[in-house]
Amino acid sequence: MTTSIGKSIRGRNSYNPVLLVFVALCIGIFSDRFVDCRFAVELAFAIGGILVWWSLFFLCKSGNRRTEAIASLALLVSIMGLGAGWHHGRWNWFPADDISLFASSSACPVCLLATVRSEPQLTAAVGEEVLNPIPSDSRTRFRVELEQIRNGRTWQPVAGQCDLVVHAKCREIGSGDRVLVFGRLVKILPPTNPGQFDFYLHHRADAKLVVVHVYTELAIKREPSRSDLSNVWILATIRRSFNDWIWRYIDAERAGLASAILLGNREQLTVALREEFMETGTVHLLAISGLHVGILAGAFFLLFRIGFSSRKTALLGTIAFVIFYAWLVEFRPPVTRAMILLVLICVGRLIGKQGFRFNLLAAAGLVVLMINPADLFRVGPQLSFLAVSGIIFFRDWIFYRGSTEPLDELIRNTRSMPVRWARYLGYRVRQVLLVSGLIWLLALPLVAFHFHIVAPVAPLLNPLLLLPMTLALYGGMGVLLFGGWLQPVADLFGAICTVCLRALESTMHFFQGLPFSHYWTAGPTANAILFFYLGFLLMFICLPKSRLKRWLPLGALLWLVWAWMVPVALASYKERGDTDGDLICTFVDVGHGTSVLVQTPEGRSLLYDAGTFGAPRIGLSNVSGLLWSEGIEHLDALVISHADVDHFNAIPELCQRFSIGAVYISSVMESHPSESVQFLFDRLMDRRVKIGELNAGDCLVTGSHLLISVLSPPVEGTGATDNSDSIVLLIEAYGRRFLLPGDLESSGMDLLIGGPGVDCDVVMAPHHGSLNSRPREFLEWSHPEYVLVSASQNRVSKEIINALSEGGRQVSQTGSPGAFRYRVSASGRLSVECYSGGEWKRKKAIVMDRHP
Repeated sequence: MTTSIGKSIRGRNSYNPVLLVFVALCIGIFSDRFVDCRFAVELAFAIGGILVWWSLFFLCKSGNRRTEAIASLALLVSIMGLGAGWHHGRWNWFPADDISLFASSSACPVCLLATVRSEPQLTAAVGEEVLNPIPSDSRTRFRVELEQIRNGRTWQPVAGQCDLVVHAKCREIGSGDRVLVFGRLVKILPPTNPGQFDFYLHHRADAKLVVVHVYTELAIKREPSRSDLSNVWILATIRRSFNDWIWRYIDAERAGLASAILLGNREQLTVALREEFMETGTVHLLAISGLHVGILAGAFFLLFRIGFSSRKTALLGTIAFVIFYAWLVEFRPPVTRAMILLVLICVGRLIGKQGFRFNLLAAAGLVVLMINPADLFRVGPQLSFLAVSGIIFFRDWIFYRGSTEPLDELIRNTRSMPVRWARYLGYRVRQVLLVSGLIWLLALPLVAFHFHIVAPVAPLLNPLLLLPMTLALYGGMGVLLFGGWLQPVADLFGAICTVCLRALESTMHFFQGLPFSHYWTAGPTANAILFFYLGFLLMFICLPKSRLKRWLPLGALLWLVWAWMVPVALASYKERGDTDGDLICTFVDVGHGTSVLVQTPEGRSLLYDAGTFGAPRIGLSNVSGLLWSEGIEHLDALVISHADVDHFNAIPELCQRFSIGAVYISSVMESHPSESVQFLFDRLMDRRVKIGELNAGDCLVTGSHLLISVLSPPVEGTGATDNSDSIVLLIEAYGRRFLLPGDLESSGMDLLIGGPGVDCDVVMAPHHGSLNSRPREFLEWSHPEYVLVSASQNRVSKEIINALSEGGRQVSQTGSPGAFRYRVSASGRLSVECYSGGEWKRKKAIVMDRHP
C-alpha cells in the first residue's frame, strides 16, 4: 500500500509514505466528527477507493506517472473513508442493551451485577474545608464491566462499562472481583456552562456514558465466586504490592508523588501540589509519558550493555521492559504512545535502520488511532505528537555539534581533557535547553487555549528538574525491584528517591514564587491556533531548514502579537469605547449557589457572587470557564451579596486567576465573625484587592444608558440573619430592569417589599427559590416576566416551581439545562438564551413595553 503511494510522490516527502497514510486517516476521522455524513457514504468512499487503486495497481508497473498518481490518490481517499467509518462506529454504535439506556439526567436507584476491571483508585478528601459547607469525603473509583441489572424481581442482561464511585474508602474490592452494587445511576451530561471541561466527550471517547455513585461501602458487596484470575487480577495484585512498597520505603510526604510518576496514581497527590506543577508548566512530569518511559528504557538498555550482553540482546530486553512497564501502568494512553514509538525505534535498530524520522512517528500515530480514533481530539495526544514532531524536524539544529571537517575534528581532539569535557557539557546543556524551549514554544497555543495558563519559567525550569526526576525514577524503580526481597537495598533506593523528589519540589516551589512565573489568560481563539499551526506547516514546506531556526522564533513572536494580543486589545478597546452596546446578564450554573456575570454596554464586567454549596473548586471551574470563554481577564467589580459560603467560596482562588478592580460587601458583612469570612478577607488582602462597602441608596454604576443601584440592606443592617442582610442590586438599561436579591428573606424581605414596588423584567428568585423567602409576595411586588432560579436540578421542588410561575411567569433554572443569558440591545429588545449541548440556544426574543 505505502509502496504505491511512495512511487507516485516525488520531492520533499518522497520518503514519508506512512506519514501520508497517517494524514489521510486523520482527515477521515476529523471529517466524521465535524461533517454530517452517513456511514454508508464513508463506506462507499473506502470501498470505491480500494477498487480504483486495485484496478490501477498493475498499470503502475508501466511507469506511467499519471496512473501512479491517480492510484495513490484513490488509495488515500479509501484510507480517509476507512478512518471516517472506524470513528463513526466507535463513536455512535453501542449494544442494544447498553447501560446508558437505563439512565437519565437525574440520578436513579439501581442494582447491578458487575466485574471490576481496575484496581481501586483512592482519592483523599481535599479542599479548603473552611470554605466547604459540606465536609469532603474520601472516594474510591473503579472501572467496572456490567453484566446484569435488576428490573423489579428479575435480572436482565446489560452491556457496557462505566466508572463506579464509592464515597468512602473501599480497599477490600479488587480487580477481577464480581460485585453486587446498590447505588445511583446517572448519565454523564455535556457541560452546562461555556468554557467548562466537557466530561461527556471525554468519557464517550472511552465508550463510557454513565456513572454509578455508591454512598456507603455497605452498598457494594463482593460475590463469593471470582469471575476470573486473569491478567486484570494479576496486574492489580502487582500494582497494589508496588504501591505498598513505595509508601513503606519512601518518605510519606513524597510517597504520593513517587507513586504518581512510577505507577500513574495521581489521585494520591494533594490539590495544592498538582496546582504547583500546573502553575510552573511542569504538570507533564505527573503524567507517565515518553519522558518517563525513555529515561527508564535508557537505563535498562545500559544495564544490559554493561552486563556484557550483545547489542541485539540489549535491544530485545529493552523492548520487553517497555512492554512490561506499559502493562504495569495499565496501558494508559501516554504510555501506550511512548511504548509504540520506542518499540518501533528498537525494531528499526535491530534491522539496521538508524535515525528517527516522521515515518516512525506516523506509524506510532496509526497504531494509536487504530486503538481509539477519538484520541485525535484529545489534548494529551496532540501535545505529545506535536513535541516529538518538533524534535524530529529540528534534530539537525538541536544535535548540531559543529563542523565535521577533518581539520576541525583534529583541532577538537587535540584539546586538553578538561576543555573537551567542558565543551561536551556545554553541548548537552545547549541541547536540553533547545529541546525545552522548542517544545514550550510549539505547545504554547494549545496549552493557553485548553488550560488558560502561560508559564514563562517552564523552558528553564524543566531542564533543571530533569536530573532530580531521572534519579528519582531510578530510585523508585530500585524500590520496585528490591522492595519485596532485599530490604536494605530498597531502603537505600527509597532514600535516593526521597532526596531527589524533595529537591525537585524545592526547586519548583522557588520558581513558582518568582515574579511573573506564570499568569492566567483567556488564551487565543481557535482561529488563532489554526493560524499558528498552519503557518508553522507552511514554513516547514516552503523554507529550507537552515533558515527555519531563525524564522520559527520570529514567526511565533509575530503570531503572539498579531493573532493573540492585538485582537484581544482591540476587542476590549472597542467594547469599552462603545457606549451603545448590549447589556448581558449571564446566570452561571454553579449547582446550589449563585454567580451572575453582568457585562455593561460600556464593556465593563461585574460579577455578583461566586460560590457553590460544595467544594470551592467546582464553582471556581464553572465561573472561570465562563469568564475565559468571553475573553474576560479583568473584573471591574465583584459584589458579595452576604456571608454564606455558597455565595463566595470560589472568590479566594478566583482573585488569583483574574485581576479585580474592587470587591464590594455590605457594612454588616465587614464585621462578620465567621472563620470563612475572615479567610476570604485574608486572601483578598494578600492579593491587594480593594474592598468597599455597599448599602441601600448607593449607586454602583451610573452611565448614559445604565444604572446599577443598591436597594438593601441599610447601613445598620436588619438585625436578623445573614440572608436578610443580602445586597439587592437593581440593574436598569435601555428601559429594562433586572433584580438580584441574593438570599433575601425574613426582616430584610419585609423591609424591601414594604417600600414602593419595582416593575422588573427579569428577577433571580431569592434564596434559590426557597419558600421561606415568600416568593409569591416578592413576585407580586416586582412583577417580573422572567424568574431565574439559581440551584441544581434536584434542589427545586414542583411546589416551588408552581409558586414562581403563577400569573404566567416564565421560570427557568440553571440546573436544567444549564446557564442562562439575558441580552438587552440598544433598542430595548430582550432575548433569552440557555446553554445546552455545548452551545447557546435561543429560547425567546421579545419586544414589549419598556419601563420609563
